[in-house]
Amino acid sequence: MPEIKCSQGHTQSISTDDWVATLTLDQMRYARDQMADKIKAAEAQPKRTVWRVCRSSICVANYREDEYEKAADHLLRIFKDKFMEEAADYVQKPYGTETFRRELPSIEIARVTQLEYDTEWFPAKP
Repeated sequence: MPEIKCSQGHTQSISTDDWVATLTLDQMRYARDQMADKIKAAEAQPKRTVWRVCRSSICVANYREDEYEKAADHLLRIFKDKFMEEAADYVQKPYGTETFRRELPSIEIARVTQLEYDTEWFPAKP
């Protein structure tokens, strides 16, 4: 989120829309061109893998590209209990096999740019 600084040196976070509203037309054109260049450079970066351990539609953990073994261990820890619960429910009252599959924990894969990997998924801790 952008920050503005007053003449006394105090900073305040503002929304991007509020920040853009303060710009002149020339500043907006410049910002647009700069952002287009940054977006193009980010999209040209190699893609990185994020291993996502999910339960149904909820992601319970994200693991770095080289932490696939940790992701697999996490999946194994949570899979059996959920499988036993869903299997018992299914035996009592069968429902769609696709629904059954979606209820089980799984590992999903996200392919992201290096910029997203470093800033959104695994930002450096200050």
